[in-house]
Amino acid sequence: MNTIEFFGTTVKPFITKGKKMLKPLETGQIAERIFCIRDKDVNLFLIKTKEAYIAIDTGYKNSENVQRGLRELNIAPQEVRAVFLTHVDLDHAGGVDERCTDVFPNAHVYVGEEEEKYLKAVYFRKKLLCFNLKTPIQIGKPYTCLRDGEVTELDGISIETVYTPGHTLGHVCYILNREILFTGDCLLLNEEGGWSMYDLWNVDTPLNIASLFKLKELVFERHCKLIITSHTGFTMNVGAAFSRIDKVPQWKRKNFAFIKDAPDDLYR
Repeated sequence: MNTIEFFGTTVKPFITKGKKMLKPLETGQIAERIFCIRDKDVNLFLIKTKEAYIAIDTGYKNSENVQRGLRELNIAPQEVRAVFLTHVDLDHAGGVDERCTDVFPNAHVYVGEEEEKYLKAVYFRKKLLCFNLKTPIQIGKPYTCLRDGEVTELDGISIETVYTPGHTLGHVCYILNREILFTGDCLLLNEEGGWSMYDLWNVDTPLNIASLFKLKELVFERHCKLIITSHTGFTMNVGAAFSRIDKVPQWKRKNFAFIKDAPDDLYR
């Protein structure tokens, strides 16, 4: 097993247990034409278009949770015609990993052009001592790279790519129809507002914070109405979503609990 994969599937559940660090949404509908599926600690999202569905991220590889969620939502995997990846960590891009069954076989994949460098081992996800640890994800079918600010029009839906490095060096967010923001892993939400992602998983936390300030300006310029994160739910209070973005939750602190009613164990 790849070292990064071991960390994500074995070490991360141990570290997060009892910390109430994350609280993904339960599988269901969260807004008009927008649905989510919970896969352990993360959400993937499905957007209904005129003719099909668009996915934001894919969950873990060979995930029974994703298959179960699609059945609950009465969505056939073949109906998903496009997948937009926020980044290529295993909990977000596992469903298109060439080592597993493609969760959305008819979908064309989109990824940020800078994030592609992880797929090509130009960038490495972590450094351990003197070893560069590469991402385990490999996309085995043709895909399209997206530039910062690029707008993709699909079946009546507009998706703007926003380059937000820090969690990974190629992380991107997506703005749907100039009003709904999918933040991926750059932003966390709790009762106090929006925060930077935990330093535990960031490549460069100061860079992530800088990206959040850029994102805040863009969101207010676009008059976005809904902010949707990958691990901590959503909010319609756009101001609160960016209220604490210069701060990082101190997860190592004794008796730390980021979200009071979050599950103690997300991986059971």
